[in-house]
Amino acid sequence: MHSFVTIKFSTNRYRSLLVALILAALAIPLFAASAFAQQDPYFDPSLGVGDSIIRSDVFVGDKQGRVTATEGLFTRQMSGWLSGGAEVQKGQVVLVGRGCIGDTYLANPAGKIALIERGVCTFQEKITGAYNAGAIGAIVYNNNRPNPADNDLLIRMGPANGIPSPGLVPIPGFFVGRTNGLILAATPVGVKIQAASFRALKDGVQALLASGILNRQQAGSLKDEISAASNAADRGDFATAVNVIEQFQADILALRNAGVLTSADWTGLNDAANIVINRLTSPFTAYTG
Repeated sequence: MHSFVTIKFSTNRYRSLLVALILAALAIPLFAASAFAQQDPYFDPSLGVGDSIIRSDVFVGDKQGRVTATEGLFTRQMSGWLSGGAEVQKGQVVLVGRGCIGDTYLANPAGKIALIERGVCTFQEKITGAYNAGAIGAIVYNNNRPNPADNDLLIRMGPANGIPSPGLVPIPGFFVGRTNGLILAATPVGVKIQAASFRALKDGVQALLASGILNRQQAGSLKDEISAASNAADRGDFATAVNVIEQFQADILALRNAGVLTSADWTGLNDAANIVINRLTSPFTAYTG
């Protein structure tokens, strides 16, 4: 399960290379620009296979680059049923280096999102250090692995003791593959992170309606289910929320089987729903703020 981080390039330099690399690295579908017209320009209805997604405001034709990222098990959680600004984080990314105790930072991450290379010390040490230096978030990218084919594999960052402890470090933390980490490190970028959530699910359905893939009745029924699940979660009735989201999954599966949803559209929504369900179970239910 992963998260979505949206990348806005703040310089024109490297744009063609960066877009080509981002698009080559992605495992999530791209969709037509028409779906953006009535949406946040960084919203993506295909939430992919991650907790979060990285998107670029640099277009190739009608396509927008995206990168998936896994959400740490010990950082402040952005995924789940969180509402409002808690689901979205914006900031400038700065490369700080390896980020272990005793290392000299390559840049000051205060008020920014620290980009850290994997290796030598624990993820918890790296992200705790970034937090203590004033970072508002952290993105760890993979180092060179013994098998180069593993460089872009996404892993789940756990705490030093191996026990999931959501919120142990009070800033969000994400993991991306090496190729995408080097893209982030190549030039100053602004990012927007939107986690898989009730709101993101509803926005995804709305975008599919705007693009003509879903009709109003289909989209309305799905959005009603998402609202019902969100309301149940807000009441603390997590079991009901899970049941309703499972019904949502059954309904989008029926739409896929009927040829209404493409496999890619179904996969994006279904993966995001699985992330929400995961965050509706312990220990994540204790960290909703």
